Amino acid sequence: AAEGAGHVAFSCADECHVEGKTFHYGASIPIAKALAAEVLLAYEMNGAALTPEHGAPLRLVVPGYAGVRSPKWLHTITVQDAPSDNPIQADDYKLFPPHVTKETADPTKGITINGLPLNSAICEPAPHARLSAGAATVRGYATATDRAVARVDVSQDGGRTWSQAELEDHSGGPWSWTFWHAMLDLPKGEHELAVRAWDDAGQTQPALPDDTWNYKGYLSAAWHRVSVLVE
Repeated sequence: AAEGAGHVAFSCADECHVEGKTFHYGASIPIAKALAAEVLLAYEMNGAALTPEHGAPLRLVVPGYAGVRSPKWLHTITVQDAPSDNPIQADDYKLFPPHVTKETADPTKGITINGLPLNSAICEPAPHARLSAGAATVRGYATATDRAVARVDVSQDGGRTWSQAELEDHSGGPWSWTFWHAMLDLPKGEHELAVRAWDDAGQTQPALPDDTWNYKGYLSAAWHRVSVLVE
């Protein structure tokens, strides 16, 4: 890499049509991330050549980053001093504080979204499910991007009390999904189930979407909540 270069930019074959403008899709990532062992220029998947819908003939794969930073159908790769000036990189996927609106947003002052937050979700039971009173199994997943999921807590009363879930096939490694399950004893009535994950740095998720609200809704990773009726 050229001395002092801080970014690797990628230009793609697909065209974007946004607000009357036409341009090729493009993105960039910091050079330190580009040189990391986990980042791939992929031309095969599972031993077979990439298909067009997966980005053939060549695509970028950047574990732990937002999908927008893993562009498909690569055409040109450039090592450069500054991030890409492509509108996808320069104007979109920016994080703004709560008081900023669509009308007042200045892309040059937003935080560029690369890495993703700690997150978790309840997959079972489904929202508004009707369950029988007694033992109930709650299942879901958690992700911690470049850290490991260390613990998952599940609540049956909207977060007032918590039980620790059991982690399934837990690799403890970065970028992996961690599946979990918990057994709850649910009495009759309406219940708000909630889940929160903890990573190996002791960080956890915010309780409410309002805690990280922004007008585009980016990186919202508050406790996932599911309401159920127990009969």
